[in-house]
Amino acid sequence: MPQQELQPGAISEVAEERWKLVKDILSSRSFAKAPRLSGFLAYICAETLCGRGSDLNERQIGLEVFGRSPDYLPAEDSIVRASARLLRNRLELYFSTEGKDSDWVIFIPKGSYIPTFESRIRKSEPASPLLPIDVPQRIVKPADGPRSQRLPMLVISMIAAAIAIFAGILLHRHIGSVTANPERQIWSTLLTGRERTLFVPADSTLSLIQTAQNVPLTVSEYLGQKPAVLARLAASGPYPQAMTNINDHQYTSIADLEMAFRVGRLPQAGNAQLEVRYARDLTLSDIKNSNLILMGGPRANPWVQIFAEHVDYSLDDHPADGLDYVNVRSPQSGESARYMAAVKGNQTFSLGVIAFISGLEGGKHVLMIEGTDMAGTQGACDFLLDANASSAVLSKLIRPDGRVGHFEMLLETKTVTGNASEHLVLAYRPLP
Repeated sequence: MPQQELQPGAISEVAEERWKLVKDILSSRSFAKAPRLSGFLAYICAETLCGRGSDLNERQIGLEVFGRSPDYLPAEDSIVRASARLLRNRLELYFSTEGKDSDWVIFIPKGSYIPTFESRIRKSEPASPLLPIDVPQRIVKPADGPRSQRLPMLVISMIAAAIAIFAGILLHRHIGSVTANPERQIWSTLLTGRERTLFVPADSTLSLIQTAQNVPLTVSEYLGQKPAVLARLAASGPYPQAMTNINDHQYTSIADLEMAFRVGRLPQAGNAQLEVRYARDLTLSDIKNSNLILMGGPRANPWVQIFAEHVDYSLDDHPADGLDYVNVRSPQSGESARYMAAVKGNQTFSLGVIAFISGLEGGKHVLMIEGTDMAGTQGACDFLLDANASSAVLSKLIRPDGRVGHFEMLLETKTVTGNASEHLVLAYRPLP
């Protein structure tokens, strides 16, 4: 794979600034362990900045970047097209995380291999100058007397008072309705006819493979090269054939499917743009442009790792020790740094985490539901959908405008024969 480098003076000053951005990307964590994608990006950017972007095509990239033989036929070998799709996703990840403060953004339009450099700095348009306004002279007729002035003012005051009382009644009814059923506010926020909402069940296949191989998978690896990474992970352990066969199937939890069914039957879902999307089919563009309901912890649904910095309660994502627990990043007064699922006498207690947070883009919302096992997930789902169970806690999270604010919550669920039966709120906190 060719190593690209541009000599100073060979390109314009603007192009040099863009090439510096390319080098920053190549040295980032998102690209450090992806040499093939790094070579791909470096090659097409160097060619474009040197004025040869119009010559870029699939066959040329296959020969120069991927070392294909001279008889390479793009119609029979999709390596370039597949890698371009992965590269687009990896660039989206970089510019939403490590490169979120960059002045420039690199896009690779679909159907093209020519990168586009777009500035994030938008110059504000100068304000229009204020023009003088000719105000016509108005002849004011003297009032007839004090009585003629007081009567209109009295009528206006009475109308204003009536409007204020009516508005107060409406506001009181609205806030009272929200306070009585705060869980409805969550679903009304997530499920709308204006924006798409994606319900993403856990990738149980991925969780099983990681547990069997004792190897955790990061969201960067999951996002970048899912088929190749998962195939290599499946074949790396003591049961390569069995894991490879499992990897070819899309398994998920029955608790997640039940939740998808129950959410779909909510009144708020009637006119909502609600879709179910398997975790492996999700893209970063979907994450940014949709409301989300993410099921499962970081092992079963790596997408939740993107929001790890926004929450304090999180399931452990290291399967090697085989223990199930919830970590608390910044424990508050009365909280522990770690909570473990436990067996107490003849009863089993599972843990569940609920997080209702802001999305990556303004105006978007994310609901994450995680459990140390299926019963923990089921308990969290039951809590959210049961007004009698959740209203007491959620009513404490209502903002001054009457809406339920963002929050995270840790639940303990008593299980009977693997099914959730009773739940207890261990901790909760409001979020921005």
